[in-house]
Amino acid sequence: MNSRPSPSSRLPAVLRSSSAGARAGRSVDQALLGSVGIVAILAQASEVGVIYGGHQVFEGLTFEVRDDERVALVGGNGAGKSTLLRLLTGEVQPTTGSIARQRGLRTGYLPQQPMFTPGHTVRDVVALASGDAAALDERLHELERRMGEDLSDAELEAVLVEHAELIERADAVSGMPVGARVEQTLSALGLPDDRWDLSIETLSGGEKRIVGLAQCLLEEPDLLLLDEPDNHLDANAKTWLESYLAGRKGGTVIISHDRYFIDRVATSIVELEDGRVSKYAGNYSRFTTQKRERLERDAQLYELHQRELKKLKASAEQLTQWARQNHKFAARAGNRWRILEIEREKLAEKPVPVIDRRRIDVEFSADRGSSLVLEMKALSKSYGDREILRPFDFELTHGERVGIVGDNGAGKTTLFRLVLGDEPATTGRVRIGPSIVTGYYAQEQETLEPTRTPLELVRSARAMTEQSAIGFLVGLLFTREDALTQVGKLSGGERSRLQIALLILRGANFLLLDEPTNNLDLPSIEELEAALLDFGGTILTISHDRYFLDRICNRIIELDGGLVREYPGNFTYYDTHRGRGAVLTHQPVTGQRQKKR
Repeated sequence: MNSRPSPSSRLPAVLRSSSAGARAGRSVDQALLGSVGIVAILAQASEVGVIYGGHQVFEGLTFEVRDDERVALVGGNGAGKSTLLRLLTGEVQPTTGSIARQRGLRTGYLPQQPMFTPGHTVRDVVALASGDAAALDERLHELERRMGEDLSDAELEAVLVEHAELIERADAVSGMPVGARVEQTLSALGLPDDRWDLSIETLSGGEKRIVGLAQCLLEEPDLLLLDEPDNHLDANAKTWLESYLAGRKGGTVIISHDRYFIDRVATSIVELEDGRVSKYAGNYSRFTTQKRERLERDAQLYELHQRELKKLKASAEQLTQWARQNHKFAARAGNRWRILEIEREKLAEKPVPVIDRRRIDVEFSADRGSSLVLEMKALSKSYGDREILRPFDFELTHGERVGIVGDNGAGKTTLFRLVLGDEPATTGRVRIGPSIVTGYYAQEQETLEPTRTPLELVRSARAMTEQSAIGFLVGLLFTREDALTQVGKLSGGERSRLQIALLILRGANFLLLDEPTNNLDLPSIEELEAALLDFGGTILTISHDRYFLDRICNRIIELDGGLVREYPGNFTYYDTHRGRGAVLTHQPVTGQRQKKR
């Protein structure tokens, strides 16, 4: 089919409002937004304020999303990133201000926890996203039939306009049958084909997110809103998604904590901080540079203004002193005090620039333990006829930091369960070295008791006073109220920080980290990385965060179709030599390890 200009690029762009116009009763039911060239504005927030549970999430937020950009939302946990996505969908209404969207805008939205109707297979659920394909084709035939009828000019024009719009939508699906598109997308996103015919409710939380993402992509919306779409995707799936998003037509707004992902996808960054929004052109790397430069300039200007205020105050005080001796100075003194008050009010309206914000303040320290931390001999694992891990030998020594990578279903979590003794091996054995204390960071936080409070868990991990325990939790950004809240009611980021706290207290010198950066905001991820780099023990980690693996790991283990490959370097080294690592096998001779290229 011949491609046609997108309907979203036609001008002018007619929008509909999602706001109650709470501020001064303002309403913008039919707002017309301007355009630059042929670029259309898909959605626009104007002076938006949101109050949720008595808390001011946003105030005076203004920004727009165009059909030629891919926006990444960044900010700390609780900054309102997910709320902003829901504002754009219309699920949440602003308390003040307005959200306007292009009339007829088709929006695709992936929430953090997508919900599905039980009883349907994965194939059927994803196919629903393309469920209008047959109806679209039928409508095209109907419009083409009507073109041959005796229509008025106005009727014919309406038919032609609708036909052009439907042709554009038909072009978007590339003429591929729905079933083939479903399989292609699920495969690209890394969901194993043995899951496609299962009922949706039997899938794990991560697998459901992949299904929800596949739905959104197959909808081919004008505006795509994705809340952490790269969570639970393996490296190959992330690479595919990056390429897909970079090449797709329409506007995209994403939330992600993966700095590599943002760098490769985003054309602009919107930062939410202290209820305010700042927009930067470019990807994440450029954003960090621009923000640092802006904060340094703002800090210099703020200091300059403070010095000027001090001079102004000193001048006013001097004139006041003179006025006590000579009333001729009284008017000048009064005028100087008024100027000082005006300048103080102006400065008070501006936020105080903060270059280094408060982050997780942790220090990992533990006894050294033995040189041999972990030994696997002839280890293998199968489920029936399905071979997950072929027999192999592996050793981990003190101070090593090893990352485990592989597609979803390759056996990464199974390997962790074998190390922890939670699952029996098919053959071989696992041995933990003497004086080694293992600390396990669970991806799904299943090691945390949901009915207990952080304060209770901390005091059960190590004897300390309540005041000391709360002080410790404050170092991990918990408030006193958080410390007394049941774990099941905490956010994902808060539960992640609590797991970190318990590892510290138990004195672990061998850390098994299962997706440790999930649910942490970017500043906390960077602080976690810094703490782990200072950790003197040994680390074995599963992670899809490529930047994290690059900074932390000095060896990579790849699981691929039952094979175990070893790469002597970080993620970048692995990515460059992927598929060419040394294959670990079982060597019967004691103390030897065989490697085959």
